[in-house]
Amino acid sequence: MVRMFRRAAICAALLAAGAAQAAPVTYSIVSKLSKVSFSLEHQGFIPVSGTLKIAPGSFVFDHEDWSKSSVMASMPTRMLDMGDGLWNGQIRDDESWMALFKQPEIRFRSTRIERRYGMSGVLHGELTVAGVMRPVALQMKVNKIGKNRISDKQSVGITATSMIKRSEFGLDAYLDLVGDEISVQIQLEGVVGPDPDAAKEAQMNSGQMSSGPASGGAH
Repeated sequence: MVRMFRRAAICAALLAAGAAQAAPVTYSIVSKLSKVSFSLEHQGFIPVSGTLKIAPGSFVFDHEDWSKSSVMASMPTRMLDMGDGLWNGQIRDDESWMALFKQPEIRFRSTRIERRYGMSGVLHGELTVAGVMRPVALQMKVNKIGKNRISDKQSVGITATSMIKRSEFGLDAYLDLVGDEISVQIQLEGVVGPDPDAAKEAQMNSGQMSSGPASGGAH
């Protein structure tokens, strides 16, 4: 009888542990590593690229049942970086791009995460750029789930890609010179527990710290 109770207790513990592992996990965004890269054609000569930082925040991911996962992310427009201080300043001084920079951030909110095969799927959501919201679908891949060897914390890395048209968000300046289609790649790393650099990253994004693309050169 004692052995039977012990076996029952062990089975219950194993089932509870399995359920706990399969439950949705909340991850803090590692802002200093997470970013959005984008590229578009420059008069057909070359593709030009830029980056946006992903602000501190959190998302939920269930590696067993992706439908229970959700992602919300914001990208401060003042941190948009074309890789050159002069160009950064010229874009910000151009009234044609005012609709983009008068908004403090670009936002993404998932509406559904669909697992297709293995660790790949589709991230459906709503993207708000320059105050205009449009539905988007991104091809998503979970690169790794495991312990970070430096922080020793459970972490996850996700890549998502898509193609959008800037004109659909009201950003139709210089379509004869700069491509309408923008290739987008999101690199998102999350960690269980707080991100120790979140406060400093938030200060940088809001302009309270001196570094950042918005402080680059002008015309």
